[in-house]
Amino acid sequence: MTTTVGDGLHAALADALALLRGGDRAAAAARLAPVLGRQAEAFQPDSCLSDAAPLVAVAEELSGISRWKTAQLAYELLVEAGHAGQAWSAGQAAERAALQDAFVARFEATPAIERLAPFLGGATGHPVAALDTTRMRPGLFDMALFRHAIAFADGTAGVEVVEKVMRSDKRDIRRAHAEGLLFGTVDADRLMAPRHFGTLEDGPFVSTFRAYFDGTPLPIDRWMTTHDELLYRYWAKAPPPGLAKGPSLVPVFVDRLKELIARTLPAGVEAQLRACSIDDVALIVARRFDHIVALLDSMPMFVFHDDMHCGNILVGADGGMTIVEWDNWALAPIGTGWRFYATHEVLAEPEVDRIGWARALPPEVTGHNMMLMASLWGWHRALRDQKLELAARWLEKLVRYA
Repeated sequence: MTTTVGDGLHAALADALALLRGGDRAAAAARLAPVLGRQAEAFQPDSCLSDAAPLVAVAEELSGISRWKTAQLAYELLVEAGHAGQAWSAGQAAERAALQDAFVARFEATPAIERLAPFLGGATGHPVAALDTTRMRPGLFDMALFRHAIAFADGTAGVEVVEKVMRSDKRDIRRAHAEGLLFGTVDADRLMAPRHFGTLEDGPFVSTFRAYFDGTPLPIDRWMTTHDELLYRYWAKAPPPGLAKGPSLVPVFVDRLKELIARTLPAGVEAQLRACSIDDVALIVARRFDHIVALLDSMPMFVFHDDMHCGNILVGADGGMTIVEWDNWALAPIGTGWRFYATHEVLAEPEVDRIGWARALPPEVTGHNMMLMASLWGWHRALRDQKLELAARWLEKLVRYA
């Protein structure tokens, strides 16, 4: 089968949809056949509509290149042809098609200086004279990135900022507000992060602004050592009281423990367990629940970067690093994030002394208890990422350290 996403596809899908809604299924199929690389079959005029797979492939291809209006037509055509399971995709495409028009109007048709001069002037404390804007990433709704070189009218040396655009749904607004809370409370240098210039809510979009750092992603061969050293750095710094209203992983961990006691595992995890059964897990966690919750409450907290990977650790020409994308952070008990392999039996514990020299630690902070925090995090993240076999290995480690 061959398909095309050329200019004629939109018209063909619109025509086929209109014919189908008008009750002429055969004509709709005949109009659709050429764009699916098929001949209009005289004896099976319905095959282009009864077989969903070719049109689903076209719809997915259109979605992949952000042609949402045409993708919406493809999904609506599928629904109209009787494939009700595509209704959700049709709704998603319709939502994104509407957002696409708003995005183009705000971020492509409107000059950046007209849109941003008042905000950036207030954020920097200097009147903006000019903006030189470039697109850094082709993302549209979730992670569109723009780089703005700012020239100031008062002669102050210019700066460069990165604008990250997200949809202003509840999730992204919550993340943007959490990022604002973080940088309004903690100095960026303390986090090894770029300077934060604030958040701008604009209709269906929300943008966050940070200083541009001219760096490249951390090489993979430096990942393990760098990751561990960063954790020791963050563990050694107590979060200011002002972050108490920020996101926390403690209630998330408690909820995960309650799910284990209730034996509510995602389908597929139990079959991957090797060292224990789900009944064993539920019994052990139930017996240790109060102890673990008390431990969670007594372990010191730290600011945890919830999306640490090589792409978010940028290395400058002088070897200096900066950690970006702080919209996904949480307060977490020390030990969270420790990198060890859930499949290994010999496990290296964190070194408590590496933290204790920098901040006072209660007696509960032991290598063993920190491994429990790491196991809770590994279990939660594996479930979140739907990695069921890895989740089973983390669950076995969680039981081991409980």
